[in-house]
Amino acid sequence: MKKIVSLFLALTIMLSLCACQGNFGGVNLNDSIAIPQDGVIKENIVKQIQSENAIGVFTGESNGIRYEWTIFGSDITVPKGINLAVNITETIGGDTKVTLGATEPFGFSALLSVYLNETWSAQSATGYTEEQAVVSASLTGSKSTILNMTMDGSVGSIVVRPDELPEEETTVPTTESEPTESTQPTTGNDDYLSKPESSDNQVYTNGKDKYNTDPVPPGKPKPVEPEDTEVNKSKSYTCTFSIECSTILNNLDMLDPDKLEMVPSGGVILKKTTVTFYEGESVFDVLQRICKEKGIHMEAEWTPIYNSAYVEGIHNLYEFDCGALSGWMYKVNGWYPNYGSSRYQLKDGDVVEWRYTCDLGNDVGGGYAVGG
Repeated sequence: MKKIVSLFLALTIMLSLCACQGNFGGVNLNDSIAIPQDGVIKENIVKQIQSENAIGVFTGESNGIRYEWTIFGSDITVPKGINLAVNITETIGGDTKVTLGATEPFGFSALLSVYLNETWSAQSATGYTEEQAVVSASLTGSKSTILNMTMDGSVGSIVVRPDELPEEETTVPTTESEPTESTQPTTGNDDYLSKPESSDNQVYTNGKDKYNTDPVPPGKPKPVEPEDTEVNKSKSYTCTFSIECSTILNNLDMLDPDKLEMVPSGGVILKKTTVTFYEGESVFDVLQRICKEKGIHMEAEWTPIYNSAYVEGIHNLYEFDCGALSGWMYKVNGWYPNYGSSRYQLKDGDVVEWRYTCDLGNDVGGGYAVGG
């Protein structure tokens, strides 16, 4: 009888120890983790994310608004306990006030995604402290807007305000919070992918042209066929280019696991960069060149039916890598053209953004076919 009691006590102690280890040990980083009421994520969890070189996703809610922190193990240098609590309030006029619970910086950058209960018509947003821009936000989301901001926990309280859509034919906007790089076109580069046969420029009775392009909205530039254009290297202008995939960070459950390491923290592959281009060059021409200069992988193929190049992958992130409706899209001056990037002829001051979509463009403010 004593042996049975002793055995029972031993088993009880072992179970208690296991329970203690479960409470104070590691967590399953494959699932999102609820942020505790005090907002504090213990040092051992941050250390686990670092040691496993994993991605930790932490979720919380404030005033009926869901928010989510995404932490990359590769960004953590010195792991320590951090406060991920966030207070979110929507203000009159559509602005959103975001107040972090952190009293000191994390020591690394993390992505904060705020799931608003409304839809913003803007393409981007900026966070301000006393009217000074301190952080930029990319906007994603299909049914409502998601604010995506990279932070290190030091901003305290900010007011996030939607940016105004850029006007066409304007100079390149630059702000202190978004420094731009500059790149010049490589001389002697005549290896353009755009080498189709001659076009008849005919518009057919269904309203579409011979390349199945829907009518272009009033006020937007019409496509220019590559075979009808000559690149004039005696005249050069500037525009800005950027490449980002932040919408993947809102859909990590759909991402091909083998592609996880290709997603940069914050989702930015190429920050806003001032680019010099030649008269007659297309969006695709410049994309080819800047990817080559910056060492960014890019793969495309020519599609005769649309008389344009089709961008299959950038930074080793391809169509369908994050769901059946995923792929690359481009927009210029806040508009997603309904024709390929080889047919969009650049003008001085254009603002070009390449964005990865997980929902056929609906989550990045577009809605046209992917592939650029």
